[in-house]
Amino acid sequence: MHGWGFDASIWSGVVRHLYGFDCRLADRGYFGTPVMVESDGPCVVVGHSLGAMHWLAGLPEGCRGMVAVNGFDRFFEGDDFPGVPRRPLDRMIARLPQAPAQVLSDFRTRCGADAAAGVPEPASLLADLELLRDGDFRDAAGGLPVLSLQGANDPLLPEAMREAVFAKASVTRMTCENAGHLLPLEAPEWTAKAIADFARAAA
Repeated sequence: MHGWGFDASIWSGVVRHLYGFDCRLADRGYFGTPVMVESDGPCVVVGHSLGAMHWLAGLPEGCRGMVAVNGFDRFFEGDDFPGVPRRPLDRMIARLPQAPAQVLSDFRTRCGADAAAGVPEPASLLADLELLRDGDFRDAAGGLPVLSLQGANDPLLPEAMREAVFAKASVTRMTCENAGHLLPLEAPEWTAKAIADFARAAA
């Protein structure tokens, strides 16, 4: 599952390195029709950024673990959690209905990504911004084997937050020193190897 403001194509470089794995790419429909995926047996779910929270909202039967790529089980700060301040997110939510393309462009620029290749669907983007603001899935991650992959130069997630996510899970943490918030694009081979090693261990 991809993160906010992106689509399934963010995984293209990663999937090329996942030889022998059955990779199923979900899509939230930010630029068109949503694509849901299901598992017909044991599986490992992989989520980029907000995509990790989406998986925690409804883990598939047979889930053996999760790889959270620049991911988190809660986004906003508070309740002794060192997350992202709410005010910028509230501004994005207020602006998005009037200027979805601009809000999306500003966000992708901050992440270091190119402009979106598609016309944004404001309803799905807005719903998931509200999930970012209101969601707290720390209990849902409790006991789940989680591999947390983070970028050392992430412009969105504070270092203290990256160290605090998935505290209730059975978490293993890895950091890519020369990457930011877009590990699937910035370090696809590194990301794929970490996913593959985790998936083989979970099998």
